[in-house]
Amino acid sequence: MGWLNSLVQKIAGAAPTDWTLVDNLPDPGLNIAGKSVVPDRCYVEVYVESMRLEKARSFATTFNAVVYSFVSLARNGMNRVELASVTKANHLAELDSTHLDRVITVSKRIVKAIPWRGDPFGLELGLFSVKSGNLLTQLINFTVKLSDKVGISSAAKASPFGSLITEGLDMIAGQTQDTKLELAIDTDLALNQSCLVALIAKPKSSFDASKLSIDGRDRKLLYQNEPLESAYCVFSIRCTDRNAEWGAIPALQEAYAEFVQGILSGKHQEAEEALTAFHRQLIVSPDLISADKQTLWASAQADLQEAFPGGGQASDREELRHRFQNRHLADLHLYGTPEVTGTSG
Repeated sequence: MGWLNSLVQKIAGAAPTDWTLVDNLPDPGLNIAGKSVVPDRCYVEVYVESMRLEKARSFATTFNAVVYSFVSLARNGMNRVELASVTKANHLAELDSTHLDRVITVSKRIVKAIPWRGDPFGLELGLFSVKSGNLLTQLINFTVKLSDKVGISSAAKASPFGSLITEGLDMIAGQTQDTKLELAIDTDLALNQSCLVALIAKPKSSFDASKLSIDGRDRKLLYQNEPLESAYCVFSIRCTDRNAEWGAIPALQEAYAEFVQGILSGKHQEAEEALTAFHRQLIVSPDLISADKQTLWASAQADLQEAFPGGGQASDREELRHRFQNRHLADLHLYGTPEVTGTSG
């Protein structure tokens, strides 16, 4: 899948065998688990909920906790989508060994919403403790910011930034004296409902998974109703009916902008042809489920009707400019109200 296996080899020398993945943990009232995941009916996203660190105890100074994730999902009519991220929440920074008994509650999204097309759900997730230091800390911050900006995907191979991200990861992992691998997983999951999952630094034979639970207040992992005293990472695979980034899909942004230019030309045929091109982009878009595509198509058609209420006769040119000059894709009514107003001249 991604780079996790090579990172594990660099840091640990070999993949440990005493880690256990426990899926479908009971939901303590968080309203996360148990929602049906149906192909082309929803999006899936991944959140880190909480974690407990242990190996960072070897550091005599402060450290950073870095979370690496990589998912691989089916994509309609295309190769599987591959998306990775490197993240470090603010309250995961500059911790010290005296605070390691404190569970870190995160509830931070690490994988953005991706249309669910069906099994399997390929997942890599790694948690690293990295000793604080001017150069390493700056390198972590740079890699995280770059990941947030461009991500790592199958398309990143053609991007000049993709290699910078992977080089940053390799350089961090290469500092074996200052980097500790806390936990890691590389697996394919069958997914039919949203779930809460725990990766635990304990052999499966050493505990009874049925006695695990999650504290609904701070999302820490419990064993027989007491805090689990092992390194772990609790994460969730969630389903949602909304893609918050829909207004930033490049191909749709470009096609809609050309449609707006067609409207501003005052020529019905030019606008209609541009609308048809926008529709084609909607049909082939791998980033939206069918229901959202249909809503955007209907909203764009309404724009054409608004601009040419007489069928072929455009509204007053000045009025067209006032209504559409600053119109963007995100102004369409996908989830009830426009994301951005953008209709003033």
